[in-house]
Amino acid sequence: MMAVILVAVLAQSPIGGRHLVFSDDFSKEKRIDPKKWLYDDGPVYNNELEKYTGASGGNTYFKNGSLIIEARKENGKVTSARLESVKAWKYGYFECVAKVPSGKGTWPAFWMLSDRLRHPGNQEKVGWPQCGEIDIMENVGYDPPGFHFSLHSGKYNWMRKEQRTSVTRVSNPTDFHKFGLDWREDSITFYLDDKPVYNVKKTEPDFDSWPFRDPFYMILNLAIGGSWGGAKGVDDSIFPAQYVIKSVKIYQ
Repeated sequence: MMAVILVAVLAQSPIGGRHLVFSDDFSKEKRIDPKKWLYDDGPVYNNELEKYTGASGGNTYFKNGSLIIEARKENGKVTSARLESVKAWKYGYFECVAKVPSGKGTWPAFWMLSDRLRHPGNQEKVGWPQCGEIDIMENVGYDPPGFHFSLHSGKYNWMRKEQRTSVTRVSNPTDFHKFGLDWREDSITFYLDDKPVYNVKKTEPDFDSWPFRDPFYMILNLAIGGSWGGAKGVDDSIFPAQYVIKSVKIYQ
């Protein structure tokens, strides 16, 4: 009987039967670990206002046991930071504990892109959205209670207004929350504070519908403005806006 109960519990838990393969507890850090994270200080995306900076830009720092990604506006210029994981993973449970900012114009996210964009290797190189995108959490400051969970692919993406997406609303959006992703071969389930909030099953096996079969890398960023974050304008009173991250973990 005990074995039956244990199997049932493991089946319900996204971590059950998996082992910790990546952990960044920012309470123990004093700098960004270059073996774990890269700065993306490249182009601006989605008509956003910020310029992402590198390690010397001052838009990332540590305070009160957390990593701070801070968006600033100085001399009319908006800066922020975007971090990408050095490694990429295929399947597993991905988790981030974070606190998002609020105010019109903020757009924090914890998300993933296919490593084919960076290292296609012997595979066919594909761009976005064919490569696939997993949005473990997105939030826009003009609607703080809404946390968004989405999948994008060649067939299902926001440009076609057919992305697979769901919104969960909370009463305490600017508190710390735990965002999770249970990624399996035939399904993807999003979690908020340890509760499943959205599930997508692989019903169409073709790559254009389900590209979630290659390793993906993680991204932490705080965008300002843009096609979605700035849809209701950008309020200068949000600056400095702070995206506060306690930890990131992966179990496989």
